[in-house]
Order: sequence, then C-alpha cells, then structure tokens
Amino acid sequence: MSLIAGLILGALVLVFFEVILPGGILGIIAGICVILATWLGFNEYGTLGGLAIFFGTCIAIITLAYIEFKILAKTKLGKAFFLKETITGRSNLSAAEDAIIGKEGVALTRLNPSGKVVIDGRSYDASSQDGYIDPDELIGVVAKDNFKLIIKKL
Repeated sequence: MSLIAGLILGALVLVFFEVILPGGILGIIAGICVILATWLGFNEYGTLGGLAIFFGTCIAIITLAYIEFKILAKTKLGKAFFLKETITGRSNLSAAEDAIIGKEGVALTRLNPSGKVVIDGRSYDASSQDGYIDPDELIGVVAKDNFKLIIKKL
C-alpha cells in the first residue's frame, strides 16, 4: 500500500511541476507512476481497487491542475511562475512579391556575398551570385528566396 501511495504522491508532485515547467517529460513520468500504481492496485486489491486507485488519482490530478491554474496563478508566488502578458509576434515576412524579379536597384552595403540592397526605395536582404559587390553599385534581381533576394551585378 505504501508503494501505491508513494507512486500517487510522486505523480501529483510531477504534475505540479509539469504545470510550472512545461515540457512533457514530467507529465510522461507522472503518467507512468499512475499506470504503475493502478497495476499494483489491481494486483493487490482486485478490479474494484485498481479502478478506485486509477479514477481517484485522475480526479486528484485534475483538481491539482485546476488549483494551480485558477488559484495559484492569482497569488504572489503564482505570478512569478505564470506568464502575465500575451506574446504577440509574427514570423519573418517573405522578402518581396514575385514581381520584383528583373527589377534593378543599388547595393546599400557591401555584399560579400550577402548584404542589403535598395529597390524602388525599399531595403531588402540580398545575396549576390557574382560574389562581392561594393556599395552603390547597380544590381538586378535574378530570383528570390524565402527571406532574401538573389541578385547580380549589372
């Protein structure tokens, strides 16, 4: 019985820390503890005992998670662990539309082979097919990659 109680207590502690430090590993180990405790419960106390241990542990885990998310998150300690603000952001936008291929511009920085270019008054990251290109040299757009233009010296 003490091994079963230890596994259940271990599962609850692991779930507690999984909520604070998400990653999945602690949750998986907690799940293994619950399965082992249930298996031992079936062996020692039969079907009814095993089911009681399983469902009791599941209710305890759900209650613990509820307490952590709803009550602990509002305490001073909880505010130190939980994110207070919404994260806003976006991934990098594509370098340009396909219509930019064939346009001409000027090298803004030295391209060796990567750097910045200006085309139609907008700055772009670019990579040179011709190797080094000095600033203020005339360039043409040959192709575009996901986040940069492929250019050549004119």
